[in-house]
Amino acid sequence: MLYPIGSTSDGPPFGDTSADARILYQVTSVAATAEQAEWMADKVRAAFMARTEKGPTYPVAAAGYVVMSREVDKEEGVTVVSGVYSYIQRFALEVTTLA
Repeated sequence: MLYPIGSTSDGPPFGDTSADARILYQVTSVAATAEQAEWMADKVRAAFMARTEKGPTYPVAAAGYVVMSREVDKEEGVTVVSGVYSYIQRFALEVTTLA
């Protein structure tokens, strides 16, 4: 499950041609076992962070913005509630507006 969890801007008001922002997304991998949850989290991390010599393997396209960088912001690891395992990861995108 993918959730947008907010953003913060840096510099002039966002929308200005030189404004930057940090956008956070949370991914929750849910499974029947801890191993499955960790496996799914590994796949998510690899897809988000994978790079080739030409840049990210899976580009993120956002109309009106350019993604400058991406990073793993936080990983909470495996938790279990009522026999359901989950692995929570938070990712950050640094974006700037197009001129």
